[in-house]
Amino acid sequence: MDQSIDPLQTRIADALTTVLTRTGDLDAELAAIGVPGMGAPESVGGLGLGLSADTMVNLGLGRGLEPQASYRETALVLDLLAGSEVPRSRLAALLRGEQHAATVGVHTTADLRVDDSGRAWGESEHLPAGRFGLALIRAMEQHGNSGWYLVVPQESTCETESGTRLGLSTVRLRFTGAPAEALRLSEPHTRWALDAARVRQAALLLGVADRALELARTHVNQRRQFGKPLVELQTVAHELARLIGAADGWRLLLHQTAWRCDRGRAEAAEPSRLLAAASEHALACARTSLHLHGVRGMLAHSTPAAAFRVASVEATRLDTPANLWNAAGAARGDAADS
Repeated sequence: MDQSIDPLQTRIADALTTVLTRTGDLDAELAAIGVPGMGAPESVGGLGLGLSADTMVNLGLGRGLEPQASYRETALVLDLLAGSEVPRSRLAALLRGEQHAATVGVHTTADLRVDDSGRAWGESEHLPAGRFGLALIRAMEQHGNSGWYLVVPQESTCETESGTRLGLSTVRLRFTGAPAEALRLSEPHTRWALDAARVRQAALLLGVADRALELARTHVNQRRQFGKPLVELQTVAHELARLIGAADGWRLLLHQTAWRCDRGRAEAAEPSRLLAAASEHALACARTSLHLHGVRGMLAHSTPAAAFRVASVEATRLDTPANLWNAAGAARGDAADS
């Protein structure tokens, strides 16, 4: 398999870098270069470029410390709705970057139910802040099973509560009889969409890790202690060398997993394994960078502190690394038994 970055991926990365230098609305700027539509399936109005394109976008967002979690939630909803009967016209605003979509009760358990009249009640988990035009919820039904429902958040039946997690904006949606449209999503299709979400999240975290390492490397080459640059201390140099070497390996694994997922060749364990490794790597890089910067790195406005906050929140957004490793192990076991 060719592990090199193809010209299209390079152009996407360059376009993303340009977007991050601008000061306008980031969602609008991303939409101008085709995000989230470039990776979305053609059946929902996207370009169908797949994860090979999405990884470049998320690597760039991570390096820019612009997590844009609402974009990845939108991409997940578009994947989940691929092949459904939801008309493209209802998704157009998502593809233009004017609205976001969110999943509720998918990454974690949420207290949601849908009554016999098709109305949703309950409260979501903490979601990334966004302009939500659609919510795809997993809710309990009257007979005790769970089902998929599409909800259009409206002020009369959906309250929004704002909050923060380590300085990153969040919202909670409280449904009070919101009309819910039942959807039928197959288990294999759901697994495929969630695997794609894990690959995107891993790309973001590896981008955050790259930025944290860049900050640390620059600092230790400039900062002097005991009469010489910090980088000349073996404990500092060896730890950074280890993390930089690991980063190269995880980045190769990211591109390989995205390539295999796009072609339907990925094993069930691969996306969970990738995200678990990327989460642990990002946290290790962010902590090391913060430690090497000392007190200056701990100031709330410092870039190392920003990298640490983003890594801490995003490393557990879809699940904890421990749970992801368990899921990967279980998938390998199931594959061996079959």
